Amino acid sequence: MNARFLLWISAPVALSAGVLWLSAQEPKGEPKAAMAEGVKVAELASQLQNREKAIAQKEAELRQLEQRLTTLQATLDKDRGDLAIREKAVQEALAKVANLKVRPEIDPQIIRTYEAMDPAAGAQAMKELAGQNLEVAVALLAGMTPKKAGKLMDQLAPLDAKLAGRLSERVGMSRPKDPAA
Repeated sequence: MNARFLLWISAPVALSAGVLWLSAQEPKGEPKAAMAEGVKVAELASQLQNREKAIAQKEAELRQLEQRLTTLQATLDKDRGDLAIREKAVQEALAKVANLKVRPEIDPQIIRTYEAMDPAAGAQAMKELAGQNLEVAVALLAGMTPKKAGKLMDQLAPLDAKLAGRLSERVGMSRPKDPAA
């Protein structure tokens, strides 16, 4: 307990004790004046007790409010932590999506090789390559001249239409890797 709290409690108690002691004393001199003064003292003592009760009730309410505030603060801290974790997950997901939109660099020799192949054989080889590494297949197809890539896709579509569609989508949605990066 701190000194201020003790002062708030002890001062009213001391005053109440003094008032009670004074009211118990035998009046000397004029009885009427003492009676009138005794009534005032008793009334003041009653008011003082009522104030003490009100102060105690206010203190209890303040303790309850402080407890609620502490609970709310803990909830806010927990929510803030959860939000930070979710924000980090979103940032990681956005970075992953951005990486999916960038296609890797491909050796120009392999691009020329696929362009020189018969479109039917090239389509079969592209199907196998896409099965192993879709990113390389996308980069290879994107690096080819449009005319030769079109002939290869004409042959790939009957073999595996879903793969042809997926390759077309990924080529259209991706961009070459920035050579400066």
